[in-house]
Amino acid sequence: MYDAAGALIVTGYISPEIESYDITGECDTEEVRNNNGEVVGHIAYNNRLTLTVNFVPVGTNATAATALNERLYGCSLPQGNGTVAITNAPVINVAGYADAINTGSGGRWIYAGGGSIKTTQTGKATGTITLKRFPAISAGAATNL
Repeated sequence: MYDAAGALIVTGYISPEIESYDITGECDTEEVRNNNGEVVGHIAYNNRLTLTVNFVPVGTNATAATALNERLYGCSLPQGNGTVAITNAPVINVAGYADAINTGSGGRWIYAGGGSIKTTQTGKATGTITLKRFPAISAGAATNL
C-alpha cells in the first residue's frame, strides 16, 4: 500500500491471507433516443474495475506476545487516493483486462476510502478494502486536489 504521494505506507509488510476477491467491471451508460423516444443507440464511458478485498493480516512473528501487534500493523489502510499493488492473485479476464486483479506493470489500484478494519478481543483481525482501476489513469496515479 502506498500513500497519495506514492510513498510506501508499510515497510516490512507481509502479505495478508486473502479471504476473498469480489471484482466488478463497470461503466457509466446513456441511451440515445430518437424523437419518438425509442432507443437508437447506447453510449458507454468511464470504464473501470472495482475490487473489494477481504483479508486477514499476517505478521512475521509467530509468538503470541507479538502476533497481535504485527497483525494490526498489517491492517494499515492508505489515505484517499492512496494506491495498492496486488500480485499472485488468481488470473481472470474482466472488462478487457486479461489479468484483472494483479497489477504487474499495469499500475496500481486506487483507494478512494471506505476500507475497514475489524479487531476482536481474541486477537483476530480482519480487513476490507475497496479499490478502483481506470484504464485511462496510467500507473494507478490519482490526483489530490
